Amino acid sequence: MAIMILFVVIALGAPILSPYSPTSTIVTPKIAYKLSKPIWYKYLFPGENISENVDAIPDPHFDTGIAIGELKFDTTPISQDSVQLEFISNIGYPEGSGPGCSAIVFKREADTTNYGEVKANLSKVFNYPYSFPPRQFLGLVAFSIDNPQNMSIRINLVLEKVGSERRIVWTNEKFISTTAKWIVPDPPVDSAVSRTKKYLSDTFGPEWLEKPAATMFQESADYKYGVEVTFNDTYPGEKVEATILIDDFFLRIYGNSFGLLGTDHYNRDIFTQLIYGTQISLTLGILSAIFSTIIGLTIGLAAGYIGGFFDQVLMRFTDLLLVIPDTPLYIILMATLSPSMWTLILLISVLGWTGFARLVRAQALSLKERPFVEAAKAVGGGKIHVIFRHILPNVMNLVYVTLATSVPYAITSEAWLSWLGLYDPNTMTWGRMLYDVQGEASGMWMWWWVIPPGLCIAAISLAFILLGYALDEVLNPKLRERR
Repeated sequence: MAIMILFVVIALGAPILSPYSPTSTIVTPKIAYKLSKPIWYKYLFPGENISENVDAIPDPHFDTGIAIGELKFDTTPISQDSVQLEFISNIGYPEGSGPGCSAIVFKREADTTNYGEVKANLSKVFNYPYSFPPRQFLGLVAFSIDNPQNMSIRINLVLEKVGSERRIVWTNEKFISTTAKWIVPDPPVDSAVSRTKKYLSDTFGPEWLEKPAATMFQESADYKYGVEVTFNDTYPGEKVEATILIDDFFLRIYGNSFGLLGTDHYNRDIFTQLIYGTQISLTLGILSAIFSTIIGLTIGLAAGYIGGFFDQVLMRFTDLLLVIPDTPLYIILMATLSPSMWTLILLISVLGWTGFARLVRAQALSLKERPFVEAAKAVGGGKIHVIFRHILPNVMNLVYVTLATSVPYAITSEAWLSWLGLYDPNTMTWGRMLYDVQGEASGMWMWWWVIPPGLCIAAISLAFILLGYALDEVLNPKLRERR
């Protein structure tokens, strides 16, 4: 019961235990580098170079105005007071997402003689704590421009090592009008994207093409990530205004470890897959056991009590299903039908009742000859009345035990079918996790990916089997007398 309660708690609390999707392969920004090791791996093997993700910007989406206070804002010339940094609470990227963004606001009155080129820099200095390079870095930013005077504005996204010439600049073309929508850098600020590598190679040399992340982050040091906005104010005697909205100001440096169980080859969190697999396994196992038990109970009672030709037809049909090998039949039907959790529940329910039906039939044949059944019929009790009032209560001990022992059969059936590739693409199960492991060349060496789903299948199956044995001892009169 302790094992079952633990799995039920995990299944119900999966959305709370992990914020990530167990199946999606398209996540922006991605949570971690592919095939990352667990974060505790460094404690087992202290000699290995294990690094974790580094997020440069604490609140990249500007959910509150506090996020702006954690960034550095300066202007050139330093005495320039026409540029201000503000927080906008009701606008965000993407459209309609909210709840806020930062805004660099340029305002100059018509009678001011202080005009010309003005630069504003919104940045964050952060520390890269590892003495060896990361696997990848990904920088994001989105901006929107309100520029009624059509002033020339240039926006650069800058990543640099503090106190060094090691510097990456993504430069956008000059904007001379209001933008109709949010704009993001192109090529993207991603060291793993070929267009970014080509851009870096042409600008900074061929070493950037091979390993941009390793070239940029060569050692533990302070780095700066920021947005540079240049206003080319050439409107003397006029009132000038322009606003640059900035959101999704994000930089993540990907290490080679993440989470409690690392990531798979699609950058998905393995721990998330494990806990969401608990939901599917329990749902599938319990529903399949309930449906198959109801079918077997109905057919067994009807065949045993009614008897005659009706009994012969039902039992021959049961024998036919018993002699058909389960494994090839499941494979053929799952491959023919649409692979889904509900398809598998249907198959297990329709094909998994035969043994229980024969057991109930044997019990019903014995019970219908008992004196209390004969007495019920003598006072006018019909077949339905006798079955539900006298036969069914006396076979309920078999029902409880069968329900408990049928769940492991359903869970293991799903596991080996998913392991063969016959899984629902919209759900993540323990069997699908094992299938994904064998599809990755290095996956079989990632024991933290292989062992947990196997242990979970064994543990939940063992829990239901032990529950079935316990119910049998409690409900079986012969075992009670023996004790």
